[in-house]
Amino acid sequence: MEHAYQILFSIVLISLGIGILFALIRAIRGPRTADRIVGINMIGTLSLLSIAVIALALRESWLLDVSIIYGMISFLALAVLCMTRLGQKKTKYGDEEDEIDE
Repeated sequence: MEHAYQILFSIVLISLGIGILFALIRAIRGPRTADRIVGINMIGTLSLLSIAVIALALRESWLLDVSIIYGMISFLALAVLCMTRLGQKKTKYGDEEDEIDE
């Protein structure tokens, strides 16, 4: 039974690796910035899942703590990317609130 779990974990890790590869391609090719941000978020999520599967395979509970911290950092990075993109859009097109006040 242990051998079957190891095969299952290997298949899942290979599948997650292929998913990370496809997400990386989407993040590089774009064509829009939103596609790139979603690709980066997908890479973070799949990496988190990979760490969790490795934790199950090795029976190391501290790796689950690492995956939780990685998830928080990934979420923070996504929020910073979105706020940066929103800031660029405001400076490019002007701030609509300032135009209404005038």
